[in-house]
Amino acid sequence: MTTSTIKAVTLIGLGAMGQALGQALLQQGFKLTVWNRNAAKAAPLQAAGAIVAATVAEAISASPVVITCITDYNISRSIIHTQATAAALKGKTWVELSSGTPKEARDQEAWAKANDIHYLDGAILATPDQIGFPNTSLFVSGSKTAYDNSEAPLKAIAGALQYMGEDTGAASTWDMGFLAVLYGAMSGFFHGGRVFEAEGLTIGALGNMIPLIAPALGEMLKHMGDTIQSDSYNVPYSSLDLCAGSIDLFIKHAEEAGISSEVPSSIKKIFKRAQDAGYGSEQVAAAYKTY
Repeated sequence: MTTSTIKAVTLIGLGAMGQALGQALLQQGFKLTVWNRNAAKAAPLQAAGAIVAATVAEAISASPVVITCITDYNISRSIIHTQATAAALKGKTWVELSSGTPKEARDQEAWAKANDIHYLDGAILATPDQIGFPNTSLFVSGSKTAYDNSEAPLKAIAGALQYMGEDTGAASTWDMGFLAVLYGAMSGFFHGGRVFEAEGLTIGALGNMIPLIAPALGEMLKHMGDTIQSDSYNVPYSSLDLCAGSIDLFIKHAEEAGISSEVPSSIKKIFKRAQDAGYGSEQVAAAYKTY
């Protein structure tokens, strides 16, 4: 079986993301069979040409590639880990796009292997309205056979599909690393917005500025990663003491402006711990050593 011969796909889970995945597959000409615990959610895809299965086992039996996109692995397991679905999935390719940890991905693969199922784990780095475009990112990892079997439908979902290797937990690891940076940036943005508003500016103005300086931010983080990777903290470059002093200004401003100091205070604790360990004169990335 090659990717060019696979034109039938089953999709289980029809929330906002599942709806987007289904529409992208239909638009690329795939024969799509769907199933959802709440059958009413299948109506939009059925109207667009999808086949609605009455049971999970029936849906799985319809296609060589089965994609699950459910809230989390606990719900996914409750649907997939049954005798009937295991029998229906035997010898087929299962792509899990639900949210989970690297360990959950590896545990899912272990169950799949025990039931003679080719398993691929994935993490979508996009919102539903970004699905189906050439630059949409999707990390996948696990069985190379599963990847080869599902490459065509997955590229219909996300043009920037990236296979991260046979360690099934890799896709989740890359996703969690990215999201950790993203959520940290969001928290800083929330505080920055309050700073702007306290001083008579708009948070929209701050948002407009970020894309303009994004390349510089990316270079800063890359430099930090290289510094930590090489364990070379002594080259003069924004010392921890200097950055900790800047954080003190944020805390002082928050008190003066009457806004929350939660974000800078949290950062201050991280920096202070590293300063107390004697890393104050080193690059700010040295805070990683006590994190």
